Amino acid sequence: MNTIFKSTSTLFIFVAVLFACNTKSSKEHHHAEVEDENLIEANKIHQASLDIREELLEVEKQLKEANIDYTELKDELKIWDKDIIEVPGFEHSHDDEHQRKYHVHNPMKEFSNEEHKAYQEVMHSEIVDLSDRLKRRLVPEVMEESNS
Repeated sequence: MNTIFKSTSTLFIFVAVLFACNTKSSKEHHHAEVEDENLIEANKIHQASLDIREELLEVEKQLKEANIDYTELKDELKIWDKDIIEVPGFEHSHDDEHQRKYHVHNPMKEFSNEEHKAYQEVMHSEIVDLSDRLKRRLVPEVMEESNS
């Protein structure tokens, strides 16, 4: 019995250490590959955009529950969803670091590193604008105007 316990404990510790090393190396691996400052910055901007888009899932739910029409903004969100792309070297990095409901699966574009950063900046400003406009729909005065 004691031998079985020792074997199981040793196996458990080995698996735990192996898992811990694997997790650490996969995160280091993601960022170790990418040394270009434009891509690193592009990914930070991309992650910020995804955070906002994730928040908007809840805003959309609130708008639906309040029976507030946001059809034109929903159409703009659909366009944004089709246009957002990941940054080379950081594909699916959100799977490790964030547990998001919102995921990106659009094909990447053939951009230079500088163009990737500029593209993410444009996409970020668009989602910030959409977020502001969607959240404004939830403000009481705007709700009263849209109901009349």
